Amino acid sequence: MNKLVWITLGTVAATGGAVAGASYVYRRKQGAVADGPGDTSKGEPAGAPSADRPTPDPAILTPLAWDGAAGLPTAADVKGDLVRNWGRTPLDLRPLLLAAEEASQISGAARLLAIVGYRESRFDPNAHNGNAADEQRERDASSTAYTQNKARNPPLAFGEAAANFGSGGLFGALAPYFLWTGVQELGTKAPLLGADPRIMFLPRVATFAACVYLARLLKNYDVQDLPDIKVGWGSVSLLKGDGRTSETYRSIRNNFVADAATLGIDLADAATIPPRLNAERWPGVATVFERIVGKLPTPRAVS
Repeated sequence: MNKLVWITLGTVAATGGAVAGASYVYRRKQGAVADGPGDTSKGEPAGAPSADRPTPDPAILTPLAWDGAAGLPTAADVKGDLVRNWGRTPLDLRPLLLAAEEASQISGAARLLAIVGYRESRFDPNAHNGNAADEQRERDASSTAYTQNKARNPPLAFGEAAANFGSGGLFGALAPYFLWTGVQELGTKAPLLGADPRIMFLPRVATFAACVYLARLLKNYDVQDLPDIKVGWGSVSLLKGDGRTSETYRSIRNNFVADAATLGIDLADAATIPPRLNAERWPGVATVFERIVGKLPTPRAVS
C-alpha cells in the first residue's frame, strides 16, 4: 500500500477526524477473481452502463471527514505478539488486527484477516470497487445484494447509496451486507443501519464488520480449513455441495495460499494461526463493536 496514505489516515484520525473517499489513490483489482464477502456477481464482463443498471453515484466519490473517529490502536493497546509471523503486514495495522482477535476471541483471526486484507485491498483502507464507470460488475453485485435482501432485513438509512456503491474497505465488503452487519444478533439495533456506506473506509469499522462476518462463517458453515474461510468470504454457496468441485472454489483456495506466501505469513505456524479457527468463545456483536469501534463517528462534508 501507499505508506503515505496510511500514515496520513492514522494521524488525522488520532486528532478527531479522518478523511475517507476518493482523495486517495487506490490500485483497482481489475481482472481478479471476484471474491469479496457476499459477492453475488456472476463474472460478466464490464460494459457501458445501461439505463436499467446502477451507475456510479457522484455522491460516493465525495470525501467525508469523520468527527470523533478513533485512531488506530497501538502496541500498548494489545497483549499479543506483534513480531512473530506477520510477514510484511504493515506495522501500524498489526495492533488493529490483533485487537480484533482479542475482541472476537477467535484465535488466529489477526493473521487470517491480514491475508484477507492483502487480497481485497492491498491494505488500502479506502479501496473502492464500484466508483469507476468500468466497474459495473461491482455495482451490479451490490445492487443485487440490496434488492434481494432488503425485504428481510431492517431498513438502511442509505440503502440506495449502498446499492449503487459496489464494495470496498480493507476487507472488500459489499456495501449493503456491510451496513447490515450484526442484524442476525441485534436486529434493528445493529450499529451500522444508519451509516453512510463510506464509513467502511474507516479501518476500525471495517475490521469490526470483518470480525462479525468471520464469526458467522465459522459458526454457520462447513469451514474445513483456513482456505475455506476465504472461499466463504467470496460466496458461502461454494462451501456447499457441488460448489466444492468448482474451478472458482479451487482458484480462491489457491490464491489464499499464494497470498499468505507472498505476504510472508506461515500457515503452518499453529501458535499464531491454528489450522482450523473457531468462534466458540464469540462474545457477541455488541461486545465486539464496543471493543473495536466504541462509538460511531459523525460524518461531515470536506470543505
